[in-house]
Amino acid sequence: MNRLIRIRPAFTLVELLVVIAIIGILVGLLLPAVQAAREAARRMQCSNNVKQIGLTFHNYESAVKSFPINYATRGKLGFPNTGPGIANSGRSWMQMILPYIEQNNLYNNIDFTVGLQPKTSAATTPVGKNRIVAATVIPTFLCPSDDSNEGGTLLNRSDLNETNAPADRWAVTGYKACAGSNWNAGLFAWVNSGATGVGGKNGGQSDGLNLGNGVICSNQTDVNSKTRMGDITDGTSNTFIVGEAMPGWSQWNWWYNPNACTATTAIPLNRVLKVAKNIGDWPNNYGFASRHTGGANFGLADGSVRFISDNINTATYRALATISSGEVVSIED
Repeated sequence: MNRLIRIRPAFTLVELLVVIAIIGILVGLLLPAVQAAREAARRMQCSNNVKQIGLTFHNYESAVKSFPINYATRGKLGFPNTGPGIANSGRSWMQMILPYIEQNNLYNNIDFTVGLQPKTSAATTPVGKNRIVAATVIPTFLCPSDDSNEGGTLLNRSDLNETNAPADRWAVTGYKACAGSNWNAGLFAWVNSGATGVGGKNGGQSDGLNLGNGVICSNQTDVNSKTRMGDITDGTSNTFIVGEAMPGWSQWNWWYNPNACTATTAIPLNRVLKVAKNIGDWPNNYGFASRHTGGANFGLADGSVRFISDNINTATYRALATISSGEVVSIED
């Protein structure tokens, strides 16, 4: 009896190559969408970090009756620039808010009577404990989109300049307080005087490091006054408190150091990403910057978070950094 034998058709080589090509095209189309979704999630987490940090200013002010402050004894009477280093003598606003971001244990391990040197101090000594704290990565202080922070600690940080890994790595921050817009160094030296706004906190001053016209400056000579919510007369919805920064593009970035956790809007937003990297160029890299395409997240004094375009008008950007200089400006300008 004859049997009917059916031959099952198979893919030809050409058909197989076509299928593979189609799959490749679909993957190519899908990958950017996946990457975009991931970046959107990272940007949202960054925004949440900024908001949490911004809200600590309100909580701190309610408890202490002022915003946190930076201070150091460099240049202070009896402590000239050759005296105690900023990172040894100073305290940062980011240290002060630790209890308000559920980092009480870390805060309690800081000995405010000593600094970070000598570097050979045992881990059980006050200096040794401070060094451990200063090297502790705090997730709230890091933008998830930033690939420049090497997991949250970097070498060659300002004012200590210890360069031998791993003991000399210090925990960095993706967010800095707004020191204001007045600045007396580098390519972007500027003071808000004349037609651009007169008066207000440190009106007419150009030393944005020690006499900033924003919420918090470096204050490395301990002469700048504290800021209270009532001092923000330019409008809480039009005043920056905190914004994003790029640790890998500036030595002046680690959260324990009061000279490394503030930034100025005198320097254009994202400027450091548009020129050759030079982490030691503090006069020109002491500004805000972000890995997010087109701008950065900023926390405002009213507790809100806004994404600011790096194409923002220069005058508007600078005006948003002052707390009481009298400029008439809107964040939409």
